[in-house]
Amino acid sequence: MDTDSSTSSGYEFSAEHNAQFKAAAYWMGIMGRLGILFGALFCLSALLGNIPNLIGGIIGIVMGVFTQRAGAAFGRVAGTTGRDIENVIEAVTNLKNLYRLQAIMIGVPLGLLIGFVVYLMVVGR
Repeated sequence: MDTDSSTSSGYEFSAEHNAQFKAAAYWMGIMGRLGILFGALFCLSALLGNIPNLIGGIIGIVMGVFTQRAGAAFGRVAGTTGRDIENVIEAVTNLKNLYRLQAIMIGVPLGLLIGFVVYLMVVGR
């Protein structure tokens, strides 16, 4: 276990907290692996001619990786000594990246849709 005090905060969560981190890590690991698996299957379906699935597959893989990395960092909170805060920050960073990707995936099409509707309203006059 890493206990280097020059790079760690030294803060330790309680056993009850560690149990919650461990449970979250477990389920996030499962969801991360499923995201990667289904993303890969979508990518493979692109080989059968369903090209739009390639983009969805890549996004699924990336989301799965972010989820799995966040889960692994939460697991390290429960499994290491002296680096709890650093591991939580790493997990939160991966979750931030996951949610930023989701916001882009929703925001860009929504912005395009709104722009298209406004365009139709202006041109349609």
